[in-house]
Amino acid sequence: MKTAIDGEWVVAWLDGKHQVINKGTVVFENEKVIFVGFQGDPNSPVPDKIIDASGKIVSPGLINLHCIANLDLQLLKMDSGDGEALPKPKHFVMNETEPSLWTDQDFINSAEFSVATLLKSGSTSFASVTSSATKRWSEAGPEPYALAEASEKMGARAWIAAFFQEGCSYTDTDGSVGIIWDSKKGQYALDKSLDLIKYLKLKDNDLLTGFLFPARTDRCSDDLLKETMRQSKQLGGLHVRSHFSEYLTEYREFKSRNPKRTMIEWLDDVGFLGPNVCLTHCIYIAGHSDTGEEAKDDLSILANSETSVCHCPLVISRAGAVFESFSRYIGAGINMGIGTDTFPPDLIEEIRLAALLNKALDRSRNVGTIEEVYNAITIGGAKALGREDLGRLAVGCKADISIFDLSGLALGVIDDPMRTLIHIATGRDCDTVIVNGKVVVESGHVNGIDESELKNRAQTSWLKYKTGIVSWDWRGRDIDQMFPPSISNFNN
Repeated sequence: MKTAIDGEWVVAWLDGKHQVINKGTVVFENEKVIFVGFQGDPNSPVPDKIIDASGKIVSPGLINLHCIANLDLQLLKMDSGDGEALPKPKHFVMNETEPSLWTDQDFINSAEFSVATLLKSGSTSFASVTSSATKRWSEAGPEPYALAEASEKMGARAWIAAFFQEGCSYTDTDGSVGIIWDSKKGQYALDKSLDLIKYLKLKDNDLLTGFLFPARTDRCSDDLLKETMRQSKQLGGLHVRSHFSEYLTEYREFKSRNPKRTMIEWLDDVGFLGPNVCLTHCIYIAGHSDTGEEAKDDLSILANSETSVCHCPLVISRAGAVFESFSRYIGAGINMGIGTDTFPPDLIEEIRLAALLNKALDRSRNVGTIEEVYNAITIGGAKALGREDLGRLAVGCKADISIFDLSGLALGVIDDPMRTLIHIATGRDCDTVIVNGKVVVESGHVNGIDESELKNRAQTSWLKYKTGIVSWDWRGRDIDQMFPPSISNFNN
């Protein structure tokens, strides 16, 4: 069946870049786009169905290159002055039989909530990761599988991984934080990750893809990073992702052991760079003002190796960190994507923040442009994932489409629809989401999902999560002492 979307504006891929067609139309048949042009064009195929997108902007599906796909613990740390890590007691880390804070049903609740909120905000493709804060050397068994099932159920295009690492942090009974290194557990966790990849491949579902995720480069030995790349090569150049240089403490600890090398030079020496590798965050490189290290060849090394970088501005801003700077990395020739490494999974909010922080940091209104940040959530993310058929509306590309309603009074008058989308709208203005030619979100609601019931399940699991973390507190504080409200609350 042929479906046409008649939009007030269509962001088409023309002459090698995104361009807006006023009164445009997109026609797709099954899972592929077969026409992009003006409404009424005699060359346009006759559709069986027309979606009226008057007052709306029709965009290629947004690509969320790095999203937290669980109920997000970062919310507990907002406005926290000491930066103290969430507690994870040593006895839990060392005792494999001690149960997780969650049951299997809680993991299902979290997964379904995460996938639904990602879709509702306009992300047609996402590469998901889950928090290691309450886990050991690898995922809690059911979580990545629950994400696969939720993604399949709701029709999302998902890249899914099970994290692995050799260094697992813990909090001792005196509050001191340590790391237990165990190469055997790291290898076992990698094997579990490979099992997940095989499971996803056996599903034979084009929408589900596995990838390799050593959770943090600083928690992995050179040998484990090399083995990751070896496995990736054996699997046909499978996508590889890792948190890298997210914290200043991480940078300083590395420099204490490697005074003559940069962290990027280290990854280059290890062979952990390349077109199938994406480094999430990549904040503290040579030349960043907080490092005290003069600029070296880090950006050139990344660009020449074709390594992608995923910027997640909201989560690092909440921690008081800054990326220096988005336009600088793009100017160096680095492929940039953007992700939502926290809640909410709203890529429009993320790219607006990326643009504004870039302008403020570089003291210029002409950096962090709409084109730069929009490219990052479309073609930049697609390139990082090795998919030229995503992130653009062009004949032959996948029919992954996000439609945003710009007609509301709150969005103001429209001068340039892209300015309105990027600098005024949010993910809550997403009206329709189409993945692989199937409508998965209509009128802002995820098809087949009772959103109120899902929210209630997620809320119950969240309280269990929070209460469980409090039970781990080495000081023995109660829930309000450990996580006080931002403004005093009173109950009858």
